[in-house]
Amino acid sequence: KKINQTYNFKIMNKTININLGGLFFHIDEKAFIKLKHYLDAVSNSLNDDPQGKEEIINDIEQRISELLSEKIKDEREVINLAHIDEIITIMGQPEDYAYDGELYDETTQKSTQNKKMYRDGKDKLLGGVSSGLGHYFGIDTAWVRIFWIVITLFYGTGLLVYLVLWIILPEANTTAEELEMKGESVTINNIEKSIKEEYSKIEERVRNADYSKVKSGLQDFLETLGRIIIGFFKVIGMFVGILLLFIAATTLIALIIGLFSWGSIELLGLGSELVHLPSFVESSLIPYWILTIMLFLLVTIPFIFLFMIGLNILSKDKKSLGLTANLSLLGIWLIALIGLGFAGIEHSTQFATKTSISDINEYNISQRDTLRIFMHGNDKITNRKSLYRSSNLEKVIDNLGEDKLFSSYVHLDVRKSNTDQIMVKVLKTARAFNHKKAKEKARTITYNYLTDGNTLNLDAYFLAPTDLEHSRPEIDVIVYVPENQQVFLDYTTKSFIHDIKNTKNIYDPRMANHHFIMTAAGLECTDCKAKGLKVES
Repeated sequence: KKINQTYNFKIMNKTININLGGLFFHIDEKAFIKLKHYLDAVSNSLNDDPQGKEEIINDIEQRISELLSEKIKDEREVINLAHIDEIITIMGQPEDYAYDGELYDETTQKSTQNKKMYRDGKDKLLGGVSSGLGHYFGIDTAWVRIFWIVITLFYGTGLLVYLVLWIILPEANTTAEELEMKGESVTINNIEKSIKEEYSKIEERVRNADYSKVKSGLQDFLETLGRIIIGFFKVIGMFVGILLLFIAATTLIALIIGLFSWGSIELLGLGSELVHLPSFVESSLIPYWILTIMLFLLVTIPFIFLFMIGLNILSKDKKSLGLTANLSLLGIWLIALIGLGFAGIEHSTQFATKTSISDINEYNISQRDTLRIFMHGNDKITNRKSLYRSSNLEKVIDNLGEDKLFSSYVHLDVRKSNTDQIMVKVLKTARAFNHKKAKEKARTITYNYLTDGNTLNLDAYFLAPTDLEHSRPEIDVIVYVPENQQVFLDYTTKSFIHDIKNTKNIYDPRMANHHFIMTAAGLECTDCKAKGLKVES
């Protein structure tokens, strides 16, 4: 019996083992030949400019090795012609990507989809994390560093997160990794462009170097020491930049918020009650709102320059507002300074003269009786709940329904009289352009006191017309008592006692709630030891 048998023979390509970019692969002969021709073509395309040629070829081989590793799932799998065709499609043909620095369009090479996160070792202050994140998110490195500062200062987690990223993120060591970090396609053209740019920078540094003198060992040592010192000052400079940036940023934010808040407060009519601007701002001939803006600009503009200085310290790319903007800001600042200076001088001139007028009344009591001095407030016309001396002026409505200024800036003094009578002298003081105007203003101040037997009841406040707001009105009450007269200063006088002469140099507030007798040398305390008051000898 005849049996027909058909045999199918499959001719197998020879398998070659190659080392490509530090990795071993099994590749069939046809694929190997095509890969070799491709790499030879790449090498030939670089013959006209051999600068960095070897490094370019190494980077291309390493990139091809990475792409092949992604396609080979089993180390025993053989690379075939289809694999090589895919690699060439990704990398591009050498003749299609001849580099021309003038014609190269960077926007066509960006590939944000292939962007990977690395640490940038060529632009780092610590670990290159900030510059790597800047490349990945497409923002300036300085803003990333500012972000670390903010979350470190306000949340305390910035340093920890930075250290974690420093550990887990790889550093971009190869040209391909640098291109991936920047979101550029890892093609022949981009690899060649990147390496040539790096070589150009190195050549520039070499050209600028001075090798006219042979360096001695001492010179090398001094240069190394100099680099260490420079590195130290760079770290100090970084902290200075961080400090300047933080202070300037927080101040600018506070000023901007304050300006908008001030506008809202003014609309509600609460500006003068909640915010106290310098007195010359409110009394100047220049409109109030213009001086307010000038004051804002005078404070804000220097902090803008401080912010830019801090930004330039932290960033290698120098930032500038531009010459026109800088000169404009400087001009605006000088105008604000001159305007506020004029307002200040004008205010000082208007209230340069201080004048007092006095009212003196005699007060008869027996020397056997103790003169008791009390201070009284007026809760009906003021919101102040306690008796204390203050130079602040408060707008109130008096008992007659009129608008007045309320002040507790009252000084109490007790002195020895040259007669046998007790006298109460009230000095009313105000400021104006000249003595005549100052006296006219002082006469408008209202201050009262009452006598009741051996008791002297003094007001702990005074009232004045509203036009005295910038005249700095004040009251001095001087009680003259004859020698050997007994005096008791009630506890309510504590805040108002002002430099009363006494034989034991007792501090003014401590004289309250004690008995004294007037001597030729001043008041002498008669119950201080009994009450445990320590006095100076």
